Amino acid sequence: MMTNDSRPATRWPRTIGQLMAALAIYLTILLAINLLITGRAHGQASNMELTAPSRSTLASGRWSARLGAGALVAPVYPGAKSFVVTPAPLPDISYRAGLPLLDTIYLNGRDGLGIVMWRGGPLSFGGAVGYSVGRWQNWSSRLNGMGDINPAVRASLFLRANFLNGVGLSLQGDRAFGNQNGTTVTMEATYRHRFTHQFTVIGLVGATWADSNNMQKWFGVDPLQASNTNYPVYQPGAGMRSISGSLSGVYALSNSWTVNATLGVSQVLGNAAASPIIETPTQPFGLLGLSYKF
Repeated sequence: MMTNDSRPATRWPRTIGQLMAALAIYLTILLAINLLITGRAHGQASNMELTAPSRSTLASGRWSARLGAGALVAPVYPGAKSFVVTPAPLPDISYRAGLPLLDTIYLNGRDGLGIVMWRGGPLSFGGAVGYSVGRWQNWSSRLNGMGDINPAVRASLFLRANFLNGVGLSLQGDRAFGNQNGTTVTMEATYRHRFTHQFTVIGLVGATWADSNNMQKWFGVDPLQASNTNYPVYQPGAGMRSISGSLSGVYALSNSWTVNATLGVSQVLGNAAASPIIETPTQPFGLLGLSYKF
């Protein structure tokens, strides 16, 4: 009988994890090289005038910068009934390098620090290094005795397609390190429609698969946890973790200021939904934010 820890089931996710670890190193090296190159190219100008770039320079050059903040309303943890409101930084900064294997460097609230390594027509390929939130047992009585899941560094690889008709497709693999140590693969489809020059609506549907390490960490119960709680030992194994859908509205108050709102719902699936820590598999979420374009 094959268990959740059998080697054939984990060989492929381990390979993805190794690739993502290499990508994290690759990102750091390329970013350092690019900063060195651009620093030398603009060294004389920096020595003459130590001021921030003007708004016109950011808009017409290779830089694009938007900074904002908002409030996120989401479940305390995946599967919880209770909700929490947390501040959400909304950076969206990018630099078009145009170099081989380094088309664009960017920083945003979703991916973290990333690069687009290749772009051709509607397709783009790249990776990112970001932050994966943790989970603390004092967040809910349902988690008492389950122990904490510490925050971790997350590395990602993605392949995306954005078409002129507003349709977008994305395939992304994420590998968390440290205490979390698991892999997920997410498929998403989006549709963007501009009703006016000020108002745009974006619809999104997605599905996430998780390996056995990720499922065990977030939804499983090991023998030690079982001894600290009234839960039986539970090993969910790899499989589909969740599906989700959301609708976002973006309204331009001016050439610089934009307000955006998102409402969505996520559904925990399969073995994850059968976990004893799950209070409800269906969970709504929302975001309201304001940003400024430089």
